[in-house]
Amino acid sequence: MDKELSNLIRRICLEEGFFKTGFSNIEPMKAETAYLKSWIEEGRNADMNWISNSLDKRENPALIMEGAVCMISLAYLYNSDFNHDETKPKISRYAWGKDYHKVLKKKLKSICSKIEAVDSSIKTKFYVDDGPVLEKTWAVKSGIGWMGKHTNVIEPDYGSFFFISEILINKELEYDKPAEDLCGSCNICMNACPTGAIYDEYKLDSNLCISYQTIENRNEIPSHIDTDGWIFGCDICQDVCPFNKKKFFTSDESFFPNPAHFNLPADKLNSFTEEEFNSIFSGTPVKRTKYSGWKRNLRHITK
Repeated sequence: MDKELSNLIRRICLEEGFFKTGFSNIEPMKAETAYLKSWIEEGRNADMNWISNSLDKRENPALIMEGAVCMISLAYLYNSDFNHDETKPKISRYAWGKDYHKVLKKKLKSICSKIEAVDSSIKTKFYVDDGPVLEKTWAVKSGIGWMGKHTNVIEPDYGSFFFISEILINKELEYDKPAEDLCGSCNICMNACPTGAIYDEYKLDSNLCISYQTIENRNEIPSHIDTDGWIFGCDICQDVCPFNKKKFFTSDESFFPNPAHFNLPADKLNSFTEEEFNSIFSGTPVKRTKYSGWKRNLRHITK
């Protein structure tokens, strides 16, 4: 295992703003993929059928890139020192600013270029929440944090308001130990979910999840789903987590809230024309719900 290369990669990633980097050897994730298959068979993925794509690569990332032997997991903080006005419609923190895919891919491209420049034999491939990789599982194995009962990865100091990225590399690095699960007997996140989406410890039913209903669902939101004022995503299970009380904030203004939509009353948000919606949310995650979804989400909370 290459200690010098490992230290260099950690330094490069830190310079690009990732607060934590971990390494783990690539091996088939048989148990995790078996659970994923059963979760899908139970219909817990709602209509997100894309999750079942490339299960062979999800199980074994070595199939993604020839010669890949190590998974590099990276964590990038997005929590910022702003707060929701609980009387106004709410958007998930990760979507307050720019699209994290674009921001982080630029950084990862720079990181991979610097790593490959060290030796012509080095090959890399990166993903930001958009590839056939069990990113949370690899983050846990790489020592970034543990899988919380709300199914988000928790870092003991920074909490869970961070993005996860991965880089596959064809070099053996100094592998990190998996993170210890510190949730213990705490069930605060489970009890706080207004829809019961966290139906058991470490288990989430997308059909009941506010984030799914306000982002991925292309149909009407069922009347029995209480979205609790959320119009894009949901942070309830993270907001109540004790590990998010330390309040570490990002200095990256890309993820600061845009005043054009942040903490505005429902009638103002509902008055956006389609052109205004497309302009205000251009280059942001909110565009994913489309204008029709935006109007539907607002309609649902004002019924």
